[in-house]
Amino acid sequence: MRTLIIHIIFLAFCFGIGNAQDSLQKNQPIIPQKSPAMAIAYTALFPGLGQIYVESYWKAPIAAGAALFFAYQISSYHSTFTEKSNLYDDLISQGFMRTDPRVQLAIREKEFYNNARDINGLWLLGIYGIAAVDAYVGAHMLEFDVSDNLSFNILPDLINQSGRIHVSYSF
Repeated sequence: MRTLIIHIIFLAFCFGIGNAQDSLQKNQPIIPQKSPAMAIAYTALFPGLGQIYVESYWKAPIAAGAALFFAYQISSYHSTFTEKSNLYDDLISQGFMRTDPRVQLAIREKEFYNNARDINGLWLLGIYGIAAVDAYVGAHMLEFDVSDNLSFNILPDLINQSGRIHVSYSF
């Protein structure tokens, strides 16, 4: 008989807690869950898609614009590098020596455009990385409450009346 009463009290306690949690969950707004892995996957497709996925719409054109800018720069520098490389090959095939000033200029220009293309490639990788980190953090932070229900009060302590102040905060 005692065990039956203990079981009934235990079950009533368990169901009471379950109902209390359900009533708390009903008052909470439903926040959509976003997967950080999916945010990174979308960003890997193209910078800005991860920001759209996590609903940071204003960041998407910034990430996409930066990626498109550096992709254009890479393409432009690569085409100029190809032209300068062909010029160098033509000069060598015409019999000019490497010590000739025209050949030296072609070498310097070819190296400049090659380095500029590579540096812009690194900037593009940096944009991908920053956009991926931002989308990852955005997916995690989407669940946090950022409401304006914050307060901070500084009041005199009226109970003791000894010059103390009472500080309270709530969120």
